[in-house]
Amino acid sequence: MNGNFINVIIMEKHCFFCGEHIDTNSRIGRDDGCPKCHRDLHACLQCRFYDENAYHKCLEPQTEWVADKEKGNFCDYFEFGRKGSNEKVKEDVSSKLESLFRKK
Repeated sequence: MNGNFINVIIMEKHCFFCGEHIDTNSRIGRDDGCPKCHRDLHACLQCRFYDENAYHKCLEPQTEWVADKEKGNFCDYFEFGRKGSNEKVKEDVSSKLESLFRKK
């Protein structure tokens, strides 16, 4: 198998809520939604800086408090792609890697 297979799986960005692959080649705006579940993409739960244990639940120290982490917001520090955000995505990646390294 090609080593790029693993890189593609790890680098893909997915919706936190439904696991749908999101093309991040274009800028994600405040009003953009997931093509599958239609949830807001420009939301804290979708951001790479989101962290349950951080102050304001955000690793970016200059952000302002956002009350609803599931709704779209105006944060200028937003970067799509929360790491390890969705269980469905984790399961898909695990099963793909397992099939890749399965002994025959």
